[in-house]
Amino acid sequence: MGQQSNSGKARTKRDGIPNNPKMRKQMKKIASDKKEGMTYAKRRAMREAAGLVKKNESDDTNFGAAGMKLKADKKGPLEIRYRALAKKIRQCEDLEKKKKEGATLDQWQLAKLRKKPFLKAELKNLMKAAGGGGEDEEEEEEEESDEEEEESDEEMESDEDE
Repeated sequence: MGQQSNSGKARTKRDGIPNNPKMRKQMKKIASDKKEGMTYAKRRAMREAAGLVKKNESDDTNFGAAGMKLKADKKGPLEIRYRALAKKIRQCEDLEKKKKEGATLDQWQLAKLRKKPFLKAELKNLMKAAGGGGEDEEEEEEEESDEEEEESDEEMESDEDE
């Protein structure tokens, strides 16, 4: 067999030359992007001239003079507290419905039910602090809740007697 000379040096790796067309095209694009003076607008104009850009009808959407609103406005601390209280009151009402249907409630749910009048009072104070009206509706709700509380108190007493 033939003799091969060994220089003792490690063989260096050659730069990878892509074999597939997709990679060659990508390499070509990267090289063209590195050219001085080449901007996105110029590249787009070149593609449009070549007819490669697809015209999408959704690009022409008009959002009005103000533009598209990306994020909602930040909520103030009073509004955040109002929403939290309203949610807790809704949850209390749901628990009351469950109790009327005959479901048994655990100690945490009963504690939440006991807090309902305090939550309503805090909500009323919050509305006054914010300068909002609507006290008539709250008074009607309080009357209804007072009746419901009396019924629930009677039920709790009867449960304890058993």
